[in-house]
Amino acid sequence: MTGKHYRLSAQVLLVCLFGVCVYRAFTQSIVYDEALTWQLYILGPVSNIFRVFDANHHFLNSVLARLSTAVFGVSEWSMRVPALAGAAVYFTACYRLARTAFGDGFTMLLAVALVTLNPLVLDFMVAARGYGLALALWMWAAALLLESFARQSYKPSQMAAAGVTLALSVTANLVFVLPAAVLAGLTLYFARTGSTPAPAPPPSKNTAVPRARSTGKKKKVTPPPQAAKPGTAPWVWFTVPIIAIAVLFFLLAPFESMSSEHFYTGAPTIRESLRSLASCSLQHSGPLRGQPWMGYWTDAVAFFIAPLTVVAGLIFGILRRNLLLILTACAAVFSSIVLLLIHLLLDKPYPSDRTGIYFLPLVTLILVGLAHAWRGEGPRRAASLAAYAVGVLLAVQFATEFNTRMFLVWEYDADSRELGDYLAAHRPPGQEIVRVGGSWQLLQSLAYYAVMRNLNWLELHKEKPVSGLEYYALTPWDRTTVERQLGLREIYRGAVSGSALAVPQPPAAR
Repeated sequence: MTGKHYRLSAQVLLVCLFGVCVYRAFTQSIVYDEALTWQLYILGPVSNIFRVFDANHHFLNSVLARLSTAVFGVSEWSMRVPALAGAAVYFTACYRLARTAFGDGFTMLLAVALVTLNPLVLDFMVAARGYGLALALWMWAAALLLESFARQSYKPSQMAAAGVTLALSVTANLVFVLPAAVLAGLTLYFARTGSTPAPAPPPSKNTAVPRARSTGKKKKVTPPPQAAKPGTAPWVWFTVPIIAIAVLFFLLAPFESMSSEHFYTGAPTIRESLRSLASCSLQHSGPLRGQPWMGYWTDAVAFFIAPLTVVAGLIFGILRRNLLLILTACAAVFSSIVLLLIHLLLDKPYPSDRTGIYFLPLVTLILVGLAHAWRGEGPRRAASLAAYAVGVLLAVQFATEFNTRMFLVWEYDADSRELGDYLAAHRPPGQEIVRVGGSWQLLQSLAYYAVMRNLNWLELHKEKPVSGLEYYALTPWDRTTVERQLGLREIYRGAVSGSALAVPQPPAAR
């Protein structure tokens, strides 16, 4: 295949993935966190966006979702418009970054596939949350800055755009403050010192400078280069938008009501954090999910391949002055160190699944960057082939996890729309109020469908399940226990989620 064919393959892949994201936005059920955003920041007054803080409140996403639902009306897909915009930005940024780093070839295509096919990343290119939008903005800034570093020239417009998107990534989701800080710090260092790392030259056997032969003609004198006209320094163009957006963010976002108790999502140990990030990528869905050997493969990636890749990327990137490896490995290592300190000093959890989503493209980019940089002879060639093999294996596995029916984090909500439709179609005749209880995770989504379908006769009881209600919506882990304790009979079960509706058994059947 030629470079043109690899480019076309990457473009077709990204167009198809965006089409899948749009399809999922229209067809997948609302989930708990989306329904909570709807209740707090779309159904509620506009002032809630600027006054009420909640861990669910991803500021930029909430603002954009409010605008999109005002324009298109409230629906699952209109709430997800900001995420879809993020998907378009993310796919474009990944393509741009991969071409800058690897040119047009197989390595570029592999990099694009790895950073876009990850099933958890694809989930958040659809779900009405801020993680996907933040990742897209961060990746766009990284692509712009990598181009500037590679050219060793800093266009004011490109530096300003990088500053804007990098700052906005943090407003979309606060977990991106760490990788954004690394990218900003490296940019300021390179732009202010002019020490952008050019690739280390290969060793040469002949270091003597050849002497020019005399031709008898008068030598043409080349005038010395003119000094560049004084102007605004590149780092200023980058920094000013960041400061402006940061000030505006702190003035508008409801930080005054924020407390440490809001930051509770995550893993209690490093081991669980690493396993979570690996399993959400490798055991998301698909035919391999339930295989007994998947646990061993997941642990190998979590505890050996991924950490070794990051450390090797940092060392080799610095030694060989490889721009891509420096940016990605520094972001991963610095973020990990700060997260460790936060855990030790403030007793906050480590990242898990979505709160560590930025690690997923970083690690795979480092892997492909090492495979590309190690090409050569001897041991380096063997290491390069091994890295390529792991990358291809991961890309193939991501493809087997292709999914259009559920989000991993909220898998229990995959059939909540169907549960709502069932309740609407089976209202007991002549009953003015129908009471529904059960698992609190499902009742938030049912509240959304009750309002959207005008089921004003539906009364939801979000406290602990109690007897005497007409219906019970139960997650898979609550189903058996609650049905047995309250004497319930299952009447409907979701095909994807395993969540169910149950009713009380007739007294004679108990």
